[in-house]
Amino acid sequence: MSDLKTFLDWQSRRTEPSAEVMAGLATARPIRLDAGGLQAEGWGSDIPAGWAVQPGEPLRVGGYDEDRGIYDSDVFAGEGGERRTVHLGIDIFAPAGSDVFAPIHGRVHSFQDNDNLKDYGPTVILEHMPEPDMIFWTLYGHLSRDSLEDLYVGKEFAQGDRLAALGEPDVNGGWSPHLHFQLILDIGDRIGDFPGVFKRSERDHWQTICPDPRPFLGIA
Repeated sequence: MSDLKTFLDWQSRRTEPSAEVMAGLATARPIRLDAGGLQAEGWGSDIPAGWAVQPGEPLRVGGYDEDRGIYDSDVFAGEGGERRTVHLGIDIFAPAGSDVFAPIHGRVHSFQDNDNLKDYGPTVILEHMPEPDMIFWTLYGHLSRDSLEDLYVGKEFAQGDRLAALGEPDVNGGWSPHLHFQLILDIGDRIGDFPGVFKRSERDHWQTICPDPRPFLGIA
């Protein structure tokens, strides 16, 4: 594991940018999926078809640290009555089947199909060790089922290697096709899964474990 200061120091010293995790990310259009953003788009609280990106359209990117009301399934129920609603990854909307690439060199830490309503669906976690004594993880959710074929723990991916493809709604938890990408600095004993949404009251704590991934991916 790495603490936040160690990770941010490494990130500030990097001389080689990450490879695009999805082609076209540099020109992606930001969208807001919190309550204000949904109201501005006239979408309400459902999972609207309007989030879907058609072939040839620019990608759309949903933000980090958004407090969202869309997490209303049992997957997001919290102890004490407080739901998990704060999103600590980013969402990259693209057509189903779009390729996902490794942003930097890594190896497979774990993978599984998190097959619940509004869950990740097929998920891959990579482990990265860019410097001695420094380690962190990246999570890729809402993939196609065939993305998990031929994987094994320890399988290596070079920067820019094709890692996976986006899944259809019937396999990705019911969402419009997109990639959930998340940085993790302390994965603990979790295998093939890691919460991407946390309680509002625990926001400050989880931001130190899952920092904003946009600088890492080169997103303005």
